[in-house]
Amino acid sequence: MTDKSETGSLSLKTRLYAWWEGYDLSGMRSRHKAEDPDGDRHDQPQHPQPAPGIDRWGKPLWTATRIEVAEKLWGEGFNTPGGSDHIPYLVKPLGLNPAMSVLDLSAGLGGTSRTMAGKYGCWVTGLEASELLAKEAMIRSFKVGLEKKAAIETYDPEHFSWSKRVDAVVYKEGMFTVRDKEQMFDGIEMALKPRGHLLITDYTVEPDRLESKAVQSWIAKDPLEPHPWPKDRMAAAFAQRNLDLRITEDITDTHRNLILTAIQGLVGHLEKHHMDQQTKLAVMDEVELWARRVAAIDAGMRVFRFYALKPAE
Repeated sequence: MTDKSETGSLSLKTRLYAWWEGYDLSGMRSRHKAEDPDGDRHDQPQHPQPAPGIDRWGKPLWTATRIEVAEKLWGEGFNTPGGSDHIPYLVKPLGLNPAMSVLDLSAGLGGTSRTMAGKYGCWVTGLEASELLAKEAMIRSFKVGLEKKAAIETYDPEHFSWSKRVDAVVYKEGMFTVRDKEQMFDGIEMALKPRGHLLITDYTVEPDRLESKAVQSWIAKDPLEPHPWPKDRMAAAFAQRNLDLRITEDITDTHRNLILTAIQGLVGHLEKHHMDQQTKLAVMDEVELWARRVAAIDAGMRVFRFYALKPAE
């Protein structure tokens, strides 16, 4: 496959610039600073550990405008790669059915939770750090009559515990932002019933790739500071809790293609629609975020699907 990050992305950038009425990226940022006295938030002091739903520069991670842009990228009810067509492939190892209870630890706008509840009849509780995303997710669950089977609540990933035991836990590309992953794994293990299922998809970076320029740029500029583990450390976390790791699958190419296809589709949409200045800035921020992640992938970051079973008591 042609490397779109080196070739195809150039045409995407050209089209994005054309859409931006002739401004190049640096011009756009200059204009943004002139209109925003706070300037580029990437230059501001970083908070040691943001509160849930707050980015590393002390601002809300999500706004109504960013939500609008995210849904244009990933589809209604989704704010990360992989819409309702992708979720069944992702969760297939869980064997979901109407008798099962599921915790979704990266609920976002609730798309994954509603897809699982709607397609398999299981009872899902989605947990989300951002109050705004959780609120918007519940609005979307009510709209389709899944407010009970796909309810979304707020939580703090750095202090995770769940009082009720569940049949399955799903955590889609969220663990990499958690500083204290050991407490998260402990909380997940405690939440699982005997014979419970655990599915995690996450970004991993091996030590020899950690210092690459693209990976460092991703770590420095992502809205939530990444703390990626290498694949073997992730596997060890399962083993330490006696979780039987059945699948360790590299899904990087699939994830990368989902991102590039979505950006391509967004650019096509932008060329046909007028947007206000605030929305344009949000679009460019979101595209830059995912372009940085693709660049990190091309520099060696991987995306893995881990699936494990908790043993019977």
